[in-house]
Amino acid sequence: MPAQELPREVDIIRDVERTLVSTLPAGWSLEAKHQVRAGRGRLDLLIEILAPNGERADLAIETKRAIEPRLLPRVIERLAMYCSDDLSDAVPVVAAPYLSPRSREILDRAGVGYIDMTGNMRIEVSEPGLFISTSGVDRDPWPQDSDLQSLRGRGAARAVRAVIDHTPPFGIRELAATSGASAPTLSRVIEFLDREGMVTREPRGPVLTVDWEAAIRRWAADYGQSSSNTPMTFLEPRGLPAVLEKLDEAGPVYAATGAFAAQVFDPVAPAKTATLYVEDAWRFADQLNLREIETGANVILLEPFDPVVFDRTIWRNGLRCVAPSQLSVDLLTGPGREPSQGEEMLLWMQENEDAWRS
Repeated sequence: MPAQELPREVDIIRDVERTLVSTLPAGWSLEAKHQVRAGRGRLDLLIEILAPNGERADLAIETKRAIEPRLLPRVIERLAMYCSDDLSDAVPVVAAPYLSPRSREILDRAGVGYIDMTGNMRIEVSEPGLFISTSGVDRDPWPQDSDLQSLRGRGAARAVRAVIDHTPPFGIRELAATSGASAPTLSRVIEFLDREGMVTREPRGPVLTVDWEAAIRRWAADYGQSSSNTPMTFLEPRGLPAVLEKLDEAGPVYAATGAFAAQVFDPVAPAKTATLYVEDAWRFADQLNLREIETGANVILLEPFDPVVFDRTIWRNGLRCVAPSQLSVDLLTGPGREPSQGEEMLLWMQENEDAWRS
């Protein structure tokens, strides 16, 4: 199915004006001016907002038909130039058909407002006091056919694990040979992360830097601990100490994840359920004499989306755990308190990078 044509800039501008008119509080009004001279350039759209008490504020709006997170620093810099010359009191805003979560994060961190045609909007004006925040979609309605659009799937997950787990610089062929990920998939995943502003690389050359935490968070948007794997629930009547005992004695292939693995990194948060990756859940349950149960389970066996979950496992306190990168994404997308444990795991990874990256 061919990609939908991106909206024109004139469509974006009309949508911005229409959206702001419908969103402003009662008694507020606006006046729009197009192609306003600002310093040595021209601003796409200047909107003057008038409050009921007579106070005014300007929104300096730069429109883009498509914008990748990696290109946003240039747009932010250009808006800063506009707002430092003739429009020194204006609030900078970026408008586009769609702004990804990563783009919105970058703009928010830079203190730049945004608005897109799917309903994502955040505009803050200190004087007169005005704050608008609305949520749209997190998937691009106008994807381009040639671009990888997510990190969903076995190949993409194995590739993103490779990028996260290895310290740059590295080339694609080198990383493929080291990690077992396919070179074509690695190339597409690295291009995806490059567009998202999470890696830097030389043109047609090696990857130089990786924002591994941002890559994990982006992966988590397309992944789920239970939805990406096949879970089965069991009961060990004697509790988790008995599970640990049996794991030590039986020696089958497994890799602990979720809160069960997180507790050996952070003993303050004891686990109530043992979550384990295994190759064959039924055979493993028979080996450990676990009883299948639908409610009240204290053991979850996950048949994995890909054998990569068994790569780069680490032993802690006698427990074989998945690699920290896998553990963090499992926690961030897990049940109950696990997402907060995922945040703690990311802090551990920041403080112990030499212990888990090669």
